[in-house]
Amino acid sequence: MKFTFHVLGLPHTAINKDYNCCAYSQKLLKFVDMMVPRGHSVTLYSNEGASVPCENVTILSEQERATWFGAHDPQKPYIIDWNHKQPYWQEFNIRCIKELWKRAKKGDFILSASGNCAQPVADAFPGSYSGIQQTAAFVEAFIGYYGTFSRYRIYESHAHREWLMGAAGNKGHDTDSAVVNNYWDMRDFSITTRPKSLKGISLQEPYYLFIGRVIQEKGYKIAIEVTKTLGARLILAGQGDAGELPPHVIRFGYANTEERNILMQHAVACLCPTLFREPFGGTAAESQLCGAPAITTDHGAFTETVLDPWRCESHREFVLACIKAKTVTFEERMHIRARAVSKWSFDAVAPKFEAYFNRLYSRWWAGWYEMRDIETLSLP
Repeated sequence: MKFTFHVLGLPHTAINKDYNCCAYSQKLLKFVDMMVPRGHSVTLYSNEGASVPCENVTILSEQERATWFGAHDPQKPYIIDWNHKQPYWQEFNIRCIKELWKRAKKGDFILSASGNCAQPVADAFPGSYSGIQQTAAFVEAFIGYYGTFSRYRIYESHAHREWLMGAAGNKGHDTDSAVVNNYWDMRDFSITTRPKSLKGISLQEPYYLFIGRVIQEKGYKIAIEVTKTLGARLILAGQGDAGELPPHVIRFGYANTEERNILMQHAVACLCPTLFREPFGGTAAESQLCGAPAITTDHGAFTETVLDPWRCESHREFVLACIKAKTVTFEERMHIRARAVSKWSFDAVAPKFEAYFNRLYSRWWAGWYEMRDIETLSLP
């Protein structure tokens, strides 16, 4: 079945690789790149500067976006209030509604990664998220956040779904939701030879890598402590300011898509010691797509994405895992990569999305009991 998707962007970014530090912007970008070649009709509603193989309905100009959020600086963390009453959310949502009214029709899907901030858009389509949709169905299709409202939900890990269901006191069976893990374009993870240096930093000597937002919750201090114990180099990459660093830590700053691939691929291991329960934790998956072990804490989505020997619960366990990573052969690293590709490539993930939307589309007929091929049916 070929579907029609209306994908809502975000007010603070443009949907392109220049915003690769915004996980949700990249999920939207990759969703379009994944689904358009499979024959689905996709329209993106986002800001000026989108780089996608489909129609982009411009919601905010770059000047308007910059007026609210400042000039794009990949070295700095994004600052946005996830509150739909903020003027930029109100303006973004109003414009999305006007454009959707022109295009969305019965049987279409409106997809969002904005949580409660997008509810005003859903409210403009009666029943779209309550099970009595009259036109399009509103699906929270990329849930790695906490503020949800639609009965139609796609979570990025089982851990996160069970966390939110438990928090809501929901112990029942739920056929309105699904789990579809995150996904990546394999063209961004090519095998490269080890360069002598990158941005003036030598890559010839062994190093461990921390890449992500440089904030306490992401556990960068654990990475610093572990590599200090090992007497090893740590490259610290990502947005944020860690202040004064010890001599064994090398500050890299923002890494674009190509630099990320190189840094991960040639690291002994990528340290992901997140202190909260990750809804997915994409860095661990990206590391494995590069063939490098991801060494993580032992909770949240890491229990689904990282094998047992690489999940840790103490300083000693992290140190031992890092020592183990030094013994991983090239062939073993290629096995890590192959496993990751089988789980998180477009080819692996797109059918999971399609299975969910087939299930949801059947609600126009007999739902749970629908046995007919819905491609042969006309909308009631």
